[in-house]
Amino acid sequence: MSKEDDAIGMLMMICANSGCTIADSGGKDSTVIKHLALKAHDKYGLKFKIRHNHTTVDAPETVYYVRDQKKIFEDMGIEYEISKPKKCMAELIIQHKTPPTRRMRYCCAELKENTGFGEKLVTGVRKAESANRRENQGLITFPKPNKKLVDTANDSSNFRQTDKGGVVVLNLDNADTREIVESCYRTHKTLINPIVDWSDDELWKYIEDEGLYDGLNPLYHCGFNRVGCIGCPMSGKHRWKEFQRYPKYKDYYIRAFGKMLKVREESGLKNMDYWTNAEKVFKWWMEDDNCDGQMSIDKMGNITEDYTT
Repeated sequence: MSKEDDAIGMLMMICANSGCTIADSGGKDSTVIKHLALKAHDKYGLKFKIRHNHTTVDAPETVYYVRDQKKIFEDMGIEYEISKPKKCMAELIIQHKTPPTRRMRYCCAELKENTGFGEKLVTGVRKAESANRRENQGLITFPKPNKKLVDTANDSSNFRQTDKGGVVVLNLDNADTREIVESCYRTHKTLINPIVDWSDDELWKYIEDEGLYDGLNPLYHCGFNRVGCIGCPMSGKHRWKEFQRYPKYKDYYIRAFGKMLKVREESGLKNMDYWTNAEKVFKWWMEDDNCDGQMSIDKMGNITEDYTT
């Protein structure tokens, strides 16, 4: 069987009876997942809906692209939800009293990962994208398992506990494993990752073979190799290119950092030596070596003495 057949087969194995929700980030992986779900819908009657989590710091092209996708799928009779967060990125920065960093990604938890409980959420996550995903993702992922599921993982070769405390399903080759997955999704956030083992080359070949390239997010046609939040710390040097293209987002973050500093002062929190104004916080945040100090910030915004005056 081809990887395409495996992915569709997995969708039908897990979602045939109760349906599923496709997570659409607006990126190329989501495009492939939606296309596979449509094939399963047309051939086997798979029932699914689509959800996009609006982060408030998406590129304008992504915002318009997602709106177009919503219309396209709704015209086909498929439900498409654009979920808006309770707080925007600036409000989260002020609330947490620190910028989002590689070590403290509260933005992902609150802007992207706060939906999908009690349903089967299908994602385009692939291990090829990062070492973190290779370690913490499987065919099925339970990010926050209860003790019973953890005990099951420890007793079965079909499950593995991750270094972040989650549980992943390594394969679905027996009925017991499938029964556990089926029984857990109503009480656990259940991530289904049909293309988790696809390489970059395999993904792009599918896009080419199926004629999907022209329908991708237009940012891919502008030289971007990723689609995500503007300023994401996981993007490295790519962020400079983003802020050159979207200077208003740079201003947005600097204003948020200014308000953050005021809240820190009012809360009696110490700052790093170079956090003297919002622009310098932004420079610290953007530096390639900005991990200096990041590990010293706790969830309450406190900084250890090594980095304070």
